[in-house]
Amino acid sequence: MSLEELRRSVLEKAKGVARKIVEEAKERARKIVEEAEREYFRRLERERSLALRSLRDSENRKVMEKALELNLKLVSTKNAILKDIVNRVRAELMALDDSTRKESLRRLLKESLEAGMFGSKKVVVKVVSRDTKLISNVIEEEGLKDVVLRVLKLNSRYMGGVLVESSDGSVAVDNTYLTRLEKVKTILIKRLNDDVFKVSKNGVT
Repeated sequence: MSLEELRRSVLEKAKGVARKIVEEAKERARKIVEEAEREYFRRLERERSLALRSLRDSENRKVMEKALELNLKLVSTKNAILKDIVNRVRAELMALDDSTRKESLRRLLKESLEAGMFGSKKVVVKVVSRDTKLISNVIEEEGLKDVVLRVLKLNSRYMGGVLVESSDGSVAVDNTYLTRLEKVKTILIKRLNDDVFKVSKNGVT
């Protein structure tokens, strides 16, 4: 082989090696770019997810804060309505004329005695001061002098009605206005929740 042929042969081999190196470099560059793109989109998606999560958390906090605020207003409103109703009932009870109070005492006393709690025991009847004369008249009119041992006074906060106890104090039936009003309050709260505020087990609807 001549020197010229040898030179050309070496040059061709060198060009082949160079092309291979260039192709390999291009392939590596392509893979690097593709991986860089994938990493870019991964980071972009991660940042987007973090931003969305942060936004959701922020909105959830706002919703919870608003719900708490509304619930507090709801409770306040319900309490105000309940208080107003109870105050009106109290005022009406205190404003009852003697004739109406007397018939109320008669009904509540009979209801207490007919509850079957006392048997043959004599009883003590307790009423507020303004009703002592009225209840005495009722006892006489109903022929209950042999049943009622004595009449005692209740604290005025009971507003009216009767508290009937066995003579030994072991059994009592509380038919005072105060106690009956407390029972009415429980009913009112349920009605307010069910009919006015539409409160379910999961909250306000």
